[in-house]
Amino acid sequence: MTAPAVKVVTDISRSVALKAVGRIAERWGLGKPELARVLGMLPARTVRDWFERDRNEPLPHDVVERISHLIGIYDGLHRLFGDDAYADRWIAIKNEAFGSREPRELLLSGSFTALVDIRRYVERALQQ
Repeated sequence: MTAPAVKVVTDISRSVALKAVGRIAERWGLGKPELARVLGMLPARTVRDWFERDRNEPLPHDVVERISHLIGIYDGLHRLFGDDAYADRWIAIKNEAFGSREPRELLLSGSFTALVDIRRYVERALQQ
């Protein structure tokens, strides 16, 4: 089976992107330091500043792409399971598909490839 195509949304406004990723981080129990790692091993201060300062400057393209994948994972898990509590806990449950590691661990590695792999895994599950 080939990997499903995933839609990456990069034309999202800064405020919408931050609001969405902030809610996901809250639901998944990620603080600003962890979110900074997921968004590309950024300094935690940078991410805190994005949330605390209202600026008109756009977020870096690679960060918006990562946010798009996080939104896709979050949405896919909620569509797949229907149970909000389980869908949000799923990232902290060891999964054989990821070498018996938690998807959260992979996200916190800061690896873009890991982020895409998790998204594709969720998308494949939705297609079955």
